[in-house]
Amino acid sequence: MFYAIGVLVRARLQITRNNLIRSSLGNKIGLAFLLVLGSLAMLGLYSFTRFTVSLLRDPEFAALLREAAETTPGLPTAIAPLLAAVPSMIMLIALTLLIFSSFTSLLNSLYLAGDLDMLLVAPVPMRAVFVVKFFGGLLTQYLILFVLLAPVLVGYGHGMAYGFFYLVSVLVALLVVPFLPAGLGAMLVMGVVRIIPARRARELVSILGGLIGVTFFLLSQFSRQFIASVAGPDTLALLLLLDMPLLPSTWAGRALVASGEGQWLTLLGYGSLFLGTSLAVFAACLVLAERLYYDGWSNLANQGGKLRARKAIERNAWLPGRTLVARLLPSEARALLAKDLRLFFRDLRNLQALIFPLALAGIWTFQALTTPNTLESPAVAWALPFVQLLSAGIAFFICLSISSVLAGTGISREGKAFWLLKLAPISASRLLLGKMTLAFLPFPVIGTAFLLILALVGHQSPGIFVQQWVLLMLVGLGCAAFGIGLGAAFPRLDWENPQQQATWQSGCLSTIFYPLYLGLMLLLVAGSGSLGVVLGGGVAGFGIQLTGWSAAAIVTLGVIWSGLKIGVKGLDRIEL
Repeated sequence: MFYAIGVLVRARLQITRNNLIRSSLGNKIGLAFLLVLGSLAMLGLYSFTRFTVSLLRDPEFAALLREAAETTPGLPTAIAPLLAAVPSMIMLIALTLLIFSSFTSLLNSLYLAGDLDMLLVAPVPMRAVFVVKFFGGLLTQYLILFVLLAPVLVGYGHGMAYGFFYLVSVLVALLVVPFLPAGLGAMLVMGVVRIIPARRARELVSILGGLIGVTFFLLSQFSRQFIASVAGPDTLALLLLLDMPLLPSTWAGRALVASGEGQWLTLLGYGSLFLGTSLAVFAACLVLAERLYYDGWSNLANQGGKLRARKAIERNAWLPGRTLVARLLPSEARALLAKDLRLFFRDLRNLQALIFPLALAGIWTFQALTTPNTLESPAVAWALPFVQLLSAGIAFFICLSISSVLAGTGISREGKAFWLLKLAPISASRLLLGKMTLAFLPFPVIGTAFLLILALVGHQSPGIFVQQWVLLMLVGLGCAAFGIGLGAAFPRLDWENPQQQATWQSGCLSTIFYPLYLGLMLLLVAGSGSLGVVLGGGVAGFGIQLTGWSAAAIVTLGVIWSGLKIGVKGLDRIEL
């Protein structure tokens, strides 16, 4: 088995070397820049940790801490127990991150790699393939550990004046720490794949990862309130509770401290416990891999789509032809809209992409409702039209982020299957109309609900709500049409990864166009309202406002016409 592992590792290293040599000059420069940036980050983490630990061990700091404890009851005066618990906390963070990341990485490496079919039919032991794929899936985790955690642990050791044996223990701990979470994750992966298809499991884990990411984002947005509520002398004492002897992170942390302080019996006890547990879990993976890994791969190879009969009512329920908006669309555009909606909700990764925009909408709604409006004083009456339409601007960015997820890059989302639409009896203008409707859909659905909630809670007048809604609809139509037009003018149909759909031309032009178009629309609508207020209102003020709204509508019609025109010409240039 060891010889087969060596052959597979040498082959992988040779492939990596060839890819690096044959890569473009830009990729090599980018890789060198990342290496320099990573080295600077490691140096910064090391220097900061060493300086902080040395400062905390300074006798003058201890004297200041004792003086502060006299005026602040409950403040700990001994900093040594807290410093001794730092490695355990660092290892707990490492184990937590590895638990959340190892499942997805091992799922991709063990079951969704492109070379898996050739490896499993090659004359090499199954366990050799498992070992190579197991550690191949942990390369990213090892990179993160040695770039982010290794400088912190080394800086901590130098700050504590630890010697050479501490550095050796840090190296061993970082090499072994992924074994426990990754081993448990590998056994969980091999068990889950026997029940759930691997690709479906990856989509479910992606949604879970999106929820976890949104949770951390929410905590960062409300970190000030959270820190203010929990900050206090008792918080430091609560941190010591994380240094529990039953946690594997505590075993590794106490072994590191023991190696630095020369406590060899403690190092032998905790080090053997941590190392033995990690290696035992990895050994269990090797034993189970002989049967479970092959069974999971064979199930994956035999999985196929299942045909099931759909009732006519269920089939028609997907067609948006019964809604008022869809009745205004031609049948071809309506069919394309129904197809895109159905395909969107089939892929759970699209739902993951929707999590962050929806969470952002919730945060902005909360902040808009809780932040007092300080511009509603008579001294700034000319600015009231801008303030009244501020909610429309917030709703625009929320809907635009959801629209970019829902419609994507328009034509590029079809990929290599675009030839089906190219040969279908549907004109380019109606094809773009169906795509534009999908991109515009979040504005009347989510944008209207967002503005209505703000209007009801903020006790806004119906007139202000109508102005905000009309402005949002106008801006949404213009951005949807121009974005879809750019996607058709600069498509990318040969993508392999969905993240490769966007082209730099459409991305740069849309990034420039959206804020300029929104600013122009606000200037026409709110500027005319401010000018009417300055002139004293009345018939003259109403006429100026009407002129501003008419100009905004004309500009939007021009943007829609230009976007569709650019898109039609782009589709005509595409050759099969």
